[in-house]
Amino acid sequence: MSDTADAKRVQIVTASIGVFSRYGYRRTSMDLIAQAAGMSRPAVYQYFKNKKEVFRAVAEHVAAQVTTAARETGEKARALPAEERLYLVLAVKLDVLTESVGAGSHAELFREAADIAADTVHAFEETYRDVIEDVLQDCADELGLRGPVLSARATAELLCDALAGIAQTRQVAEVKHARLRHLAQLTVRGFTRAPEDASPC
Repeated sequence: MSDTADAKRVQIVTASIGVFSRYGYRRTSMDLIAQAAGMSRPAVYQYFKNKKEVFRAVAEHVAAQVTTAARETGEKARALPAEERLYLVLAVKLDVLTESVGAGSHAELFREAADIAADTVHAFEETYRDVIEDVLQDCADELGLRGPVLSARATAELLCDALAGIAQTRQVAEVKHARLRHLAQLTVRGFTRAPEDASPC
């Protein structure tokens, strides 16, 4: 595919993010996508066969952007305490889930993505867990991750599940971020607290 064709595909995909976010998958049409991309409908069909193909490309694009941003954030925050670094990496995904997707379309879009682009969603979730696991492993000394009850991978999986729950609550972004920060705090304290500090049941 030529550079021009690649650029046109990217133009369509980036324009489609806002359309799907605003209207949801079902109410989005190829006409709306073409209008947002500043192209004619026949021109869009030169690059994508149908709406489903556009949606898959959007899912792949967003997944790649979020993963890259999370990795870069984790690297830039290496000098920060584990709690802050963990929060910042988790916040990358939270911001995408809550800000780029319209509140009314949020649940529908994720249901559609799980159906239409299941492989992409699965690969993204795995890669994002890898990013969180890398942060936890990198902070192993600070967290005391030498033979913990939970492995870094199991902890990363729990954090991703908790993040998904926080993202889906009907709260303003500030509340979601506060809850995410509390999640990071609880995680770090759970690793760093000495067993003798624990209160008896």
